[in-house]
Amino acid sequence: MTIKELLLLEIDNTSNEILEDIFNFLKSLKTTPKQPIATYRELLERIDYLEAVVGIRKGLEEFEQGKGIPADQALLSLQNKFNIPPRQ
Repeated sequence: MTIKELLLLEIDNTSNEILEDIFNFLKSLKTTPKQPIATYRELLERIDYLEAVVGIRKGLEEFEQGKGIPADQALLSLQNKFNIPPRQ
């Protein structure tokens, strides 16, 4: 698969709400900001923030679709996987 095909597939599988966030972010890069971005680092921080928002929304959507597992079950699985003793 080409990068273009992968991108189109990802867009097809992404909710409109998340796509709007991404689109608004891209538009913000094209417009003149009220305060100029001082550094490349600030731009990276904006991208990290957007990735976090998108990731959280995808996780919530998956949970609403029944793809999630309860927190206590997830914690128990992590305890077993990493040999973490139970709290006393």
